[in-house]
Amino acid sequence: MATNEKLGTKSATAEPKKENFVTKTIKFFEKNQKWIYGILIGILMIAVAIVLLNRFYFQPKMERGSTAILKPIEFYTQAVQMGDSALYTQALEGDEENDGFLTIISQYKWTSISNTAKYFAGLCYLNTGDEDEALKFFKEFKHKEDVYWHACQMLIGDIYDNQNDTKNAIKYYEVATESKDPYFTPIALFKLGQQYERDNNWKKAIAAYEQIENNFNTQYMNMGVDKFLERAKIKAN
Repeated sequence: MATNEKLGTKSATAEPKKENFVTKTIKFFEKNQKWIYGILIGILMIAVAIVLLNRFYFQPKMERGSTAILKPIEFYTQAVQMGDSALYTQALEGDEENDGFLTIISQYKWTSISNTAKYFAGLCYLNTGDEDEALKFFKEFKHKEDVYWHACQMLIGDIYDNQNDTKNAIKYYEVATESKDPYFTPIALFKLGQQYERDNNWKKAIAAYEQIENNFNTQYMNMGVDKFLERAKIKAN
């Protein structure tokens, strides 16, 4: 009898067996499987929708846009060659048969075609003297088109330079100089050096000119940067 009581006492006071992580996970899943399945199905449906949207909407739209943008680019090229401001307007607004950059921007939203059109729209406005509109479209141009991105930043710097806004000009020229393009990178570095001079930051001006000397030596000689570097060194001392 005493033995049974002792056994009963031991059984009553024994600690419950602890559940491990796997057991807890299984119980949680069994308890909440309905909404877990709902979430998984929802994620799957979103993934399928994205694939279908890309295949049947964005890809065909990109193809149409790639064709549509050729004509306004042609108008822009002719405008540059001929210096005809009317052709810049035609490139922006289009004509009876062709869409212009502005229409392409709105019709092909969220595509790289619309993004490219913003860059060219900015160029058109810049060439017709409307710096505010040019600045607007250049700033809307996203970092998708590496070919144009750094050149665009340099153009924004040019606009701020024309407005005597040295701080912002330096900001955008610095971004432009991150490129390794052999054509416009030394130009951007030179313009950056000029802005540093205006800001009386001669050490940074020297650094900008020396980058041209070290990395783009042919352009360094052709642009006569050595004279500016020498002057900056004199000023720095």
